[in-house]
Amino acid sequence: MSFLGLALAHARIAGRQRALWVVSILLTVLAATLNVNTGLAFETDDVADLAFLAQLLALLPPIAYAAAFTDLVSAPARLGIAEVEASSPTSPAMLAVARVVGSLLVVALPSALVLLFCGFAQTAHGNQWAVLQAVSLFAFVAAPGALLAMSLSSLAGTVLPRAIARIAAVAAWCVAVGLTTFVPTPEPGGGFKIHLASDAVCQAFFGCSPLMDQASANVAASAPIEAVVALAAKLAIAIALLLLAGALSRSRAYRRG
Repeated sequence: MSFLGLALAHARIAGRQRALWVVSILLTVLAATLNVNTGLAFETDDVADLAFLAQLLALLPPIAYAAAFTDLVSAPARLGIAEVEASSPTSPAMLAVARVVGSLLVVALPSALVLLFCGFAQTAHGNQWAVLQAVSLFAFVAAPGALLAMSLSSLAGTVLPRAIARIAAVAAWCVAVGLTTFVPTPEPGGGFKIHLASDAVCQAFFGCSPLMDQASANVAASAPIEAVVALAAKLAIAIALLLLAGALSRSRAYRRG
C-alpha cells in the first residue's frame, strides 16, 4: 500500500472518533469568536486578525487532540497487531509517519476550514493575499501546534494508563501553553500584568505585535531567523516525543512477547 493510502486509512480511523470531532469543532468555534484586535478575522482585511485567529487555533483545539491521541503510537502493541505491521512490506518508519500524518489531516481539518473561510472573507474585504496568508498560517502556526499536542498525548499514552494519560497530556499541554504564551510585564506603578505573547512566525512574517493583546512599542518583534528557529524547535520537539513514544512502545511490546 502506498504512503497516501496508509495515511488515508489512518485518517478514516481518526475520523470515527465522534467525541474528538465535537470537542475540536466547539474549541475551533470558540477560537474564531475570540478577539482582542479591531475585529473578527472574517470581518476585516487585516492580516493581524487572521494571524491572531491562527494562534488561537494553535492553542485551544489542541486541548482535544492532547486528550484523544494517547494511543497514537501504542495502538499496534496494545491491539496485538504490531507483529502484523512488522511483517508487512512497508517499513515501520513509513507506517508510523502515515499514522501521524493521517490523524493530523483529520483533526486539523476544522482549523484549516475556518482559516480558509476567513481568508476568502478577507479577500472580499480587499486583502488580495488573504487566502495564501491563511494557508501559510495554517501550515506554520496551527498545524505545528496540533502536532505538538498529539506528540504529548502519544507519549503520555505510552507510559501511563489511558484514563490517566488523557489527564496528564491535557495538563502538559496547558503547562506548555502557559509557559510559552502568558508573559508577565512590569507595570509603571509596580507589579506585573499578564499579556499574551504572539507566535514568533506571526511577528516576523505577518507584522503582528509581540503581544497579542497590546500594540507594544517597547518589545522587539522576532526576526525572521528567530521565527524559523522557533518553528524548527517546535517541530523537532514534537518529532522527538513521537520517536521516544515509539521506542518505549516497542520496548514494552518486546518485553511482553
